[in-house]
Amino acid sequence: MSERVCRLIVALSVLGVGIAGYLSWVKLTDTEAVCGGIGNCSSVQSSQYAYIFGISVAYLGLLLYILLLAVAVYNLRAPEAQRGWSELAVFGIAMTGATFSAYLTYTEVFLLKDICPWCVASFINLVVITLLAMPAILSMPEPEIEI
Repeated sequence: MSERVCRLIVALSVLGVGIAGYLSWVKLTDTEAVCGGIGNCSSVQSSQYAYIFGISVAYLGLLLYILLLAVAVYNLRAPEAQRGWSELAVFGIAMTGATFSAYLTYTEVFLLKDICPWCVASFINLVVITLLAMPAILSMPEPEIEI
Protein backbone atom coordinates (compact mmCIF):
# COMPACT_ATOMS: atom_id res chain seq x y z
CA MET A 1 0.00 0.00 0.00
CA SER A 2 1.47 3.34 -0.97
CA GLU A 3 2.08 6.01 1.63
CA ARG A 4 -0.44 8.26 -0.14
CA VAL A 5 -3.18 5.61 0.06
CA CYS A 6 -2.34 4.87 3.68
CA ARG A 7 -2.54 8.57 4.58
CA LEU A 8 -5.93 8.75 2.87
CA ILE A 9 -7.08 5.73 4.89
CA VAL A 10 -5.86 7.46 8.07
CA ALA A 11 -7.83 10.60 7.12
CA LEU A 12 -10.97 8.58 6.35
CA SER A 13 -10.56 6.71 9.64
CA VAL A 14 -10.41 10.03 11.48
CA LEU A 15 -13.60 11.03 9.66
CA GLY A 16 -15.15 7.72 10.77
CA VAL A 17 -14.11 8.34 14.38
CA GLY A 18 -15.87 11.69 14.09
CA ILE A 19 -19.08 10.17 12.70
CA ALA A 20 -19.18 7.22 15.09
CA GLY A 21 -18.06 9.45 17.96
CA TYR A 22 -20.96 11.81 17.31
CA LEU A 23 -23.45 8.93 17.15
CA SER A 24 -21.96 7.47 20.33
CA TRP A 25 -22.26 10.82 22.08
CA VAL A 26 -25.89 11.10 20.95
CA LYS A 27 -26.55 7.62 22.34
CA LEU A 28 -24.66 8.21 25.58
CA THR A 29 -26.34 11.54 26.33
CA ASP A 30 -29.74 10.46 25.02
CA THR A 31 -30.01 13.57 22.85
CA GLU A 32 -31.59 14.09 19.47
CA ALA A 33 -29.21 13.64 16.52
CA VAL A 34 -29.03 16.41 13.95
CA CYS A 35 -30.08 14.78 10.68
CA GLY A 36 -30.47 17.88 8.54
CA GLY A 37 -34.09 17.14 7.74
CA ILE A 38 -33.19 13.84 6.10
CA GLY A 39 -34.58 10.72 7.74
CA ASN A 40 -34.95 10.08 11.44
CA CYS A 41 -31.70 9.22 13.18
CA SER A 42 -33.38 8.80 16.56
CA SER A 43 -35.81 6.13 15.39
CA VAL A 44 -32.98 4.25 13.69
CA GLN A 45 -30.69 4.50 16.72
CA SER A 46 -33.39 3.37 19.12
CA SER A 47 -34.59 0.42 17.03
CA GLN A 48 -34.03 -3.21 17.96
CA TYR A 49 -31.40 -3.39 15.19
CA ALA A 50 -29.25 -0.71 16.85
CA TYR A 51 -27.96 -3.15 19.50
CA ILE A 52 -25.88 -6.31 19.54
CA PHE A 53 -25.93 -8.19 22.83
CA GLY A 54 -27.18 -4.99 24.46
CA ILE A 55 -24.30 -2.89 23.08
CA SER A 56 -25.13 0.04 20.82
CA VAL A 57 -23.79 -0.35 17.28
CA ALA A 58 -22.67 3.29 17.54
CA TYR A 59 -20.16 2.24 20.22
CA LEU A 60 -19.06 -0.73 18.13
CA GLY A 61 -18.59 1.57 15.15
CA LEU A 62 -16.45 3.91 17.22
CA LEU A 63 -14.33 0.98 18.38
CA LEU A 64 -13.98 -0.25 14.78
CA TYR A 65 -12.81 3.15 13.53
CA ILE A 66 -10.34 3.60 16.42
CA LEU A 67 -8.89 0.17 15.66
CA LEU A 68 -8.76 0.95 11.94
CA LEU A 69 -7.02 4.26 12.67
CA ALA A 70 -4.46 2.62 14.97
CA VAL A 71 -3.57 -0.07 12.43
CA ALA A 72 -3.36 2.43 9.56
CA VAL A 73 -1.07 4.72 11.59
CA TYR A 74 1.06 1.71 12.48
CA ASN A 75 1.25 0.88 8.78
CA LEU A 76 2.53 4.39 8.02
CA ARG A 77 5.28 4.12 10.62
CA ALA A 78 6.30 0.46 10.26
CA PRO A 79 9.24 -0.73 8.19
CA GLU A 80 8.08 -1.99 4.80
CA ALA A 81 8.91 -5.60 5.67
CA GLN A 82 6.39 -5.50 8.54
CA ARG A 83 3.47 -3.92 6.68
CA GLY A 84 1.90 -7.09 5.29
CA TRP A 85 -0.11 -7.97 8.39
CA SER A 86 -1.26 -4.38 8.92
CA GLU A 87 -2.40 -4.03 5.31
CA LEU A 88 -4.34 -7.26 5.69
CA ALA A 89 -5.76 -6.04 9.01
CA VAL A 90 -6.88 -2.70 7.51
CA PHE A 91 -8.65 -4.54 4.71
CA GLY A 92 -10.21 -7.10 7.07
CA ILE A 93 -11.44 -4.54 9.58
CA ALA A 94 -12.85 -2.26 6.88
CA MET A 95 -14.48 -5.15 4.99
CA THR A 96 -16.06 -6.48 8.18
CA GLY A 97 -17.36 -3.03 9.06
CA ALA A 98 -18.65 -2.39 5.54
CA THR A 99 -20.43 -5.74 5.42
CA PHE A 100 -22.13 -5.20 8.77
CA SER A 101 -22.94 -1.61 7.84
CA ALA A 102 -24.52 -2.84 4.58
CA TYR A 103 -26.78 -5.07 6.67
CA LEU A 104 -27.69 -2.14 8.92
CA THR A 105 -28.40 0.08 5.92
CA TYR A 106 -30.63 -2.65 4.50
CA THR A 107 -32.55 -2.81 7.79
CA GLU A 108 -32.93 0.97 7.84
CA VAL A 109 -34.38 1.17 4.33
CA PHE A 110 -36.41 -2.03 4.04
CA LEU A 111 -37.40 -2.97 7.60
CA LEU A 112 -37.52 0.33 9.48
CA LYS A 113 -38.44 2.32 6.36
CA ASP A 114 -36.32 5.18 7.65
CA ILE A 115 -32.78 6.42 7.15
CA CYS A 116 -29.97 7.83 9.27
CA PRO A 117 -27.69 9.97 7.07
CA TRP A 118 -24.84 9.60 9.57
CA CYS A 119 -25.07 5.81 9.31
CA VAL A 120 -25.13 5.95 5.51
CA ALA A 121 -22.10 8.27 5.53
CA SER A 122 -20.26 5.77 7.74
CA PHE A 123 -21.21 2.93 5.39
CA ILE A 124 -19.90 4.82 2.35
CA ASN A 125 -16.73 5.71 4.27
CA LEU A 126 -16.09 2.05 5.10
CA VAL A 127 -16.69 0.98 1.51
CA VAL A 128 -14.17 3.57 0.28
CA ILE A 129 -11.58 2.43 2.85
CA THR A 130 -12.15 -1.19 1.81
CA LEU A 131 -11.69 -0.34 -1.87
CA LEU A 132 -8.53 1.65 -1.12
CA ALA A 133 -7.05 -1.25 0.87
CA MET A 134 -8.00 -3.94 -1.68
CA PRO A 135 -5.17 -3.49 -4.23
CA ALA A 136 -2.53 -4.03 -1.54
CA ILE A 137 -4.19 -7.31 -0.59
CA LEU A 138 -4.56 -8.49 -4.17
CA SER A 139 -0.90 -7.82 -4.90
CA MET A 140 0.40 -9.69 -1.84
CA PRO A 141 2.69 -12.61 -2.67
CA GLU A 142 1.38 -16.04 -1.86
CA PRO A 143 2.96 -17.51 1.25
CA GLU A 144 5.50 -20.26 0.75
CA ILE A 145 4.49 -23.48 2.43
CA GLU A 146 7.00 -26.26 2.90
CA ILE A 147 5.72 -29.80 2.93
